[in-house]
Amino acid sequence: MHPDDLDDYRATQQAALDNDRDWHWQGRILTRDGSLRWADIKAGARCFDDGRAVWDGVVWDISANKRIELELAESRAQLRQLSAHLESVREEEKARIAREVHDELGQMLTVLKLETSMCELAYADLDPGLRERLQSMKKLIAQLFQLVRDVATALRPPILDAGIASAIEWQARRFEARSGIPCLVEVPEHLPPLSDAKAIGLFRVLQEALTNVMRHARAHTVEIRLGVEQGCLCLRVSDDGQGFGENAGQGKSFGLVGMRERMLILGGQLHIDSSPGEGTTLSVRVALDEEIA
Repeated sequence: MHPDDLDDYRATQQAALDNDRDWHWQGRILTRDGSLRWADIKAGARCFDDGRAVWDGVVWDISANKRIELELAESRAQLRQLSAHLESVREEEKARIAREVHDELGQMLTVLKLETSMCELAYADLDPGLRERLQSMKKLIAQLFQLVRDVATALRPPILDAGIASAIEWQARRFEARSGIPCLVEVPEHLPPLSDAKAIGLFRVLQEALTNVMRHARAHTVEIRLGVEQGCLCLRVSDDGQGFGENAGQGKSFGLVGMRERMLILGGQLHIDSSPGEGTTLSVRVALDEEIA
């Protein structure tokens, strides 16, 4: 046995004996020439009348399969690291664009509004038609102001800087205003530290979940709960809509795939519980941070 696997080898063997069940173990072994192999052992205990017992089973050499499995796991881990990096870069770029849209375009529109007002004061009395055109321009500028704010908010909501709890409350109120569906929110007053990446991840998952409710659930109410459980921050989004079956949407919804992958990147978990006519509950868990990254 490989020294690092010996304790597990003995523990599984003893557990099989103590519980009178078959023994199954996978681990590393060292051959006589010192090379490393992977073994899969399946055996049962055969007892004799005099009290002696022997293991009766088969040992398979699974080195080739295990090597492929480990290489695949390493490849997945590397892809997940790349995805995490790309997600971080994407969020940083969104924040940068949001600042530029808000600051640069906002300043230009402010100057344009001021110039229009000055023209109105100086020349509107000379021509009634000109006053009407200037009023129309001011309305268009006001609409552009709102559009700039909406775009900047969609890219990076400023409320995120106030913490995930405030961001969840804000998103719930926006959802109510857009959908007309009442949204009950429960968030604790004080939360332990949470990294910016995890806060953004939770917020994006909440956005996608509420979008799915509005598009597909036909719900009458939605409940959002945020809490701390066993060292994890837990977010639950529940609706009383039409729900869906076990296989509905599996492998087809990029929204669900994206949410699940986002949580895996953050080392968290996502679970969806739904039945036809029974509504849907989406649960997310991410580990809390000792320090803000």
